[in-house]
Formats: sequence, structure tokens, C-alpha cells
Amino acid sequence: MKIAFDLRRIKNPGVGRYMKCLVEAILAQEPQGDYLFILPRGGEDLIESGNCNAEIITPNLNYYSIREQFQLPGILRKHKVDLLHAPHFMLPLVRPCPSVVTIHDVIGLVWKEDLESRIGRVYYRWMISAAVRLANRIITVSKFSRNEIIRCLGVNRDKIQVIYSGISPIFRQVTDNVQFENIRTKYRIENEYIIYAGIYKPRKNHAALLRAFQRFLSSEGHANLVLVGPLKEGEQKLRQLAEKLGISKKVIFTGFVNDSELRLLFSAAKAYACPSLYEGFGFTVLEAMACGLPVVSANETSLPEVAGDAALYANPANPEEFAKAVYDVFTNTSLRSELIEKGRMNLMRFNWANTARETLGAYHDALRVSSKTGRLR
Repeated sequence: MKIAFDLRRIKNPGVGRYMKCLVEAILAQEPQGDYLFILPRGGEDLIESGNCNAEIITPNLNYYSIREQFQLPGILRKHKVDLLHAPHFMLPLVRPCPSVVTIHDVIGLVWKEDLESRIGRVYYRWMISAAVRLANRIITVSKFSRNEIIRCLGVNRDKIQVIYSGISPIFRQVTDNVQFENIRTKYRIENEYIIYAGIYKPRKNHAALLRAFQRFLSSEGHANLVLVGPLKEGEQKLRQLAEKLGISKKVIFTGFVNDSELRLLFSAAKAYACPSLYEGFGFTVLEAMACGLPVVSANETSLPEVAGDAALYANPANPEEFAKAVYDVFTNTSLRSELIEKGRMNLMRFNWANTARETLGAYHDALRVSSKTGRLR
């Protein structure tokens, strides 16, 4: 069986991590398989294929383009592909082989602010609706996302398989004080700190965290809040809010950091605070746990499903409540130890080897469905 992976978004955070880790886990489990990797230009080395029979191509083919609808089917035919896995929501409308699609979430339908362009929102709805209709099997990453796909797109539950993602092995606890000192110096972190990692979107709820941090500082004045991620135009808005709240000197914006630096920033922090209002999975919560960090989280969407009993939950819409939860984790040694240990136990549910095994099962299901119906959809 020759499996093609559409990996053109592998450079994107979140979905790109899913693509890389999943494919490499599948290669480890089925090294004798036959694979085609469709990668972006300059991405030839992003997948470690070892000695597997994997062909790599990098067509000049933009994601979300009309041209991909014509060229992708031709690529699949030329390379005699038996199954296509689209680890993002885009499928070509015409396909010469059965297909599996991963729908991580339906954020573009629920939080329209995530897609600023009206045309972009129309295209997103059109393509995600087509993908769930055309795919032989749908994979999603949480029970919450499965229910949202059913609610928003009217998909038959039997067509969807929930397969939890794993955690990249790069995220593990670091204990080197020299490295901690270097990373603190680089980002001018003067005190013990709370950390939050994510892009800037209204649903990520950075503003609520700033308001909670203002309350937190009234009890614990010697602390920093470190916001990690490419915030783009949102950084100026958040800086203005921090100034208005009188906490600007305590808030640090790192911008984009690579995974090695993120691991260090997690490991050196005192608490991870996640005020997000909508997540299909919530990678950073688990990555923080993997680095030995206690987590305070909003009790929203997929977050309680993924964090389980290993997080302290609070309502980010209530600054005092969220601030108190962060303060308790920040100052209570026994609570911190309890959450860290529960975090280690919780991580056992998320393993890329399990993800790969279950995903390979979904491939065989898709082929069986296609064979039974005699159709590609």
C-alpha cells in the first residue's frame, strides 16, 4: 500500500507538529511501507525517514489555492497512490484513491474572528464541509472536537474516529541552572514567572490573563508574566492593555521561540496559565506538563478532556478567581507537587506510538469502506 501525506503545512505551529510526529511514528511502526511525502519548498529535511521507502516531492503548490485542486489529483495518479492522508482539513475535490482527513477542530466555524477575510471564511466552510463529506474516514483529536464536527457539519458519528495526539519528545524537563540563567538573561526575566504560549487570537484570551495577572500581583508582587508566541498585531494591543493595567514592567513578550527555547522557558517557569476559550486539543498544556510545570487552565472545550485531573481549573472571565488559582499554584508547594505528579501520570494517555497504530487502523478502515462501496467517497 502506497500512502501519500499532504504535508505542505508542516512549517506551521500546532498542525505542523502533528504532521511531523505522526508521520515519523508511522514510519517507525511500518518501516516496510511505501510512502509519498508532499512537502513545501525548503521542507525536504523536515521528516526523518531513515531507510524507509519514502519519496519526497516539493511542488510549487500553495495551500488554499485553486491550482491545488487540479494538480494534487495528478500527483496522486502519477505516483500510483493507494491512500491519501490529509492531516489538515483540505482534500482535493476529485481524488483517484481513498482518503483520510484529520479535522483538528472547527474553530473557523465557531470563532469567525480567527479568519479575518470574509472570502476566507466562505472558502473555509466550503472546503471543510467538502472534506468531511468526501473522506472515507475522518480522524479528530478529541471527543470534544468530534462532537463539534457532528454539531456544525452534520457528520455521521460512525465516520469519525477520535485519536489522541502524542507529545513531541523534545518536550521534557530541563534542570540545568546555567541554561535557565541564559534564557532568563536573553529575555530579561528578573523574577519567578508564569508562562503562557500561543498565537494571538481573541479565543486565546490573552487579555483575560493580563487582568488576572494584575490581581495576582497584588498578592505576589515579585513575579513576571511571560507571553510566548508570534502575537503579530496583537502584541501592540496587549502592551497597551498592560500599560493601562499598570503591569507593563512585569509582562515580557518573547515573540516566536523555537522548541528548544520553549522547553527551557517551560522548565524554568513556576506555573503555566491557559485562559483559552476554545481549543480542539491543547498541545501546550501537555507540553508544559511534560516539562514538569503545574497547570492552571480554563475549564473550556477540550481542555478538561486533555488535562484531566492534572490541572487546577478556574474561570478566566473572573479575574479574581483565575488570579487566586494561579497564586495557589505559585505559592503552595504541596499543591504544585501534586499537580506535577498528576501531570506526569496524565501524559501516559498521549503517546505517538499509540497514535500511529490507531491511525494505521483508520487507513485500513478507509480502504475497506472504499472497497465495499466501490466509491472513493
